[in-house]
Amino acid sequence: MSNELKEALLKGSQGKAILFCGAGASLDSIGFDCEELPAASPLLSKFNEFLGKEFTILEIAAAKVADNSSKEYFRIITDCFKVQTVSIDTKNIMLFPWNKVYSTNYDDSIEIACEQIGKPKQTLTAKDKPSDILQEKLPIIHLHGFVNHFRIDTIRDECILDYDSNVANRVYEGPWATELKNDISTADVVVFLGYSLYDPEIAKLVLQGDNSRKKIFFINYRIEDEQLNYKQQKFGTPLHIEKDGLASVIEALPVPTNTVKRSFVCFKPASQQSIEHRSINYEDLTDLFLFGRIQDPLLQADIVGNTSNYIIRPSAVGKVKAELDNGSSLISLYSPLGHGKTVISKVIGADLAQDHDVFFAVRNQDNFIEELRSIVASYDRPIVILDDYYKFSKHHREMALLKSEDVVFIFTSRLNVHETRKDELPAQFLNHDVVDLKVGELNRADADALVPLTNQVGMWRELSELTDRKKAQKLISTDHSGYQANFADILVGLMNSSEMIGRIRKELEILKSISRDAYDVVLLSIYLEFTNNHVDDFVIDQTLRLNLSEIHSSNEASNIFRVFFNVEKGSSGYFAGSIFAKYAMEKICDHNDLIGVIEKSANNLADSDPLFEEMKLVLVDLLRFNYLKAIAGQDQSRLRRIGELYSNLSSNSNLNKDDLFWNAFGMCKRALKDFDSAIKHFRTSISYAKNRGRNYIPYHAQNQLIVCLLERGTSVSISSSIAFSNLKEVFELLSVQADDERTYGRGQAFAWHKELVSFLNMNYSNFDDTEKTVTRAQAQKYVAFIIRNVSDWENRPEASITVKKLQSFLANNPM
Repeated sequence: MSNELKEALLKGSQGKAILFCGAGASLDSIGFDCEELPAASPLLSKFNEFLGKEFTILEIAAAKVADNSSKEYFRIITDCFKVQTVSIDTKNIMLFPWNKVYSTNYDDSIEIACEQIGKPKQTLTAKDKPSDILQEKLPIIHLHGFVNHFRIDTIRDECILDYDSNVANRVYEGPWATELKNDISTADVVVFLGYSLYDPEIAKLVLQGDNSRKKIFFINYRIEDEQLNYKQQKFGTPLHIEKDGLASVIEALPVPTNTVKRSFVCFKPASQQSIEHRSINYEDLTDLFLFGRIQDPLLQADIVGNTSNYIIRPSAVGKVKAELDNGSSLISLYSPLGHGKTVISKVIGADLAQDHDVFFAVRNQDNFIEELRSIVASYDRPIVILDDYYKFSKHHREMALLKSEDVVFIFTSRLNVHETRKDELPAQFLNHDVVDLKVGELNRADADALVPLTNQVGMWRELSELTDRKKAQKLISTDHSGYQANFADILVGLMNSSEMIGRIRKELEILKSISRDAYDVVLLSIYLEFTNNHVDDFVIDQTLRLNLSEIHSSNEASNIFRVFFNVEKGSSGYFAGSIFAKYAMEKICDHNDLIGVIEKSANNLADSDPLFEEMKLVLVDLLRFNYLKAIAGQDQSRLRRIGELYSNLSSNSNLNKDDLFWNAFGMCKRALKDFDSAIKHFRTSISYAKNRGRNYIPYHAQNQLIVCLLERGTSVSISSSIAFSNLKEVFELLSVQADDERTYGRGQAFAWHKELVSFLNMNYSNFDDTEKTVTRAQAQKYVAFIIRNVSDWENRPEASITVKKLQSFLANNPM
């Protein structure tokens, strides 16, 4: 068993380790009377000596002394628990890099040990707040009071000992109880030193639940106690090695106990989750429901407290845990935009961190794979969570080399991305069995839990008089007045009102008049979140060359700015909320202003030297025409403005060999009906796609080239020789696309049957006999390939229509 403790302490030395001291932790410390500190029975004797009576219950005797003389009560306690000397074992134990020390003791033995070994420490009691904890100092929390803080006039309130103070004790119902729950749930190792568990409050409120037993250890007397063993085994591992045994284990650790903990740039351990101890207010919930802004400390407080004051624990979490229990090592979660993937991934991470090493991918920099390998090498089968997995595409090949017995992956992706790329996962991750789970839909239990939260943000409007039960039914209803069982529609239900649209537009207009920089930050953040790029102070610094802290420093601007951009501890803030971003793009933003911000940001990034890899991904998304056309709509002036941006950047060294840039440029030219330029750009894109490797096929650029060639051939006059050459190229590209769609469908191979037949009808009659023969042969070959190789083609609408239309054309145009 000591080996298990040793392994847990080694792990805790690099992560998070918690020490909880009971009365037995201080028994070898020496007070100023040169006696060892008293346990319960000796202290009871001292009280009885003063009283001249023989009480058998300590708290009653303490109350009698306090009633008789507060001064004498104060004297006995301070005389007994003021420490003069601590043992070498105590000092050796405190050499270990504990993250926090909790204690039910009144004495200052831990503080004395820290002073003697030169370890910075901070003493706190129940009257302090967790937010008072200082960085770079070891917090020592005396839950029942601390001898150096007692005063004669307040000792009965501060020292949890006599009957009255025990009855009035609320420490296990307040912030420190939640803090301790969180520390136990996120720790790598928890050591209870000299703690008997006879105090039921900690057993009931702190140790119960889903905490992993394998990381909790109880250090006891060498003489075993059957009753104590029975109680402790419910929560962890009892070890009868006494205090000197723990000190010996720590001394024997093969690494220095003051080892500097490994920190990561691209990953955040779930064990670093903090909690915020306060009531949830209207602003918190509207930020969550309206802007999609998740406050991790509030979410974590719900998880460790098993409450639903801020978020609910969706049923999908249970499904994921069941798959993990069944041995699954790669779980792919997907849902439409705004259906709560990020919330679910955070809840899953917080839940699993109680029993596993869990890491969230938070940055996409060059050292991503090196850090991932370090995590896998240092931890026992860690769980790695990648929200928006396909944003990390450059690392997929290296990630796929990791084995299922070494690491577990949980990925999320948007529905449209998942459907077009879902076959990539099992094809790449051959070492893992991939499990796909759709998330975001509410069941009845989810809806029942969600109603109290939605009530607080007043989203029901004309339905507000309904009972909670009927509201829950509306959340999962698919009729015209229901919310279609998904989180996104609940958000839209809150936002979709002229009052809300008017409010946000007005706030943006005021912000624009106060600070154009702050206004630009909000517009760019909305656009980047819409393109699936989470925005923080680093992104804003690189794109707009602005410092968020300076924007926050203006109270006038910050009062509005905080509605959109949240300040986060340790940084200048972040923007999040994909469903709000989509809604704002469609109904709120000034599109011309938005294009101006994109122009500025794209030019800034394109001129960056060096251009950070994760910023290159942002630049590509800034310029991706699929996103920009949502802003441009059918407005020709906006389209021309976007085209000019592409043209100005086409000679930039960060972009002019990027296939995605040329594909976007081509799409813009196609939208402007400049088919010749568009075709040239699509061919350039396909050419530069070879830089991605010989196995990479640029399906999207090929698809754009297909439709552009067909559109040009049906929109403007071209010679028969060009038409024949274009048609030959189209059939070749369509065959490549169809080969890709043998077993699943992007839809690209069969989407253009109408344009293809129109092209043939307009140009086939102008071909000479040889050209007609070649054209017929290509059409027949394409049809035969679909019938022979594309699975279930008859039940795939676009594929069957393509076959029927080409067969009809061939029958109507015999040689």
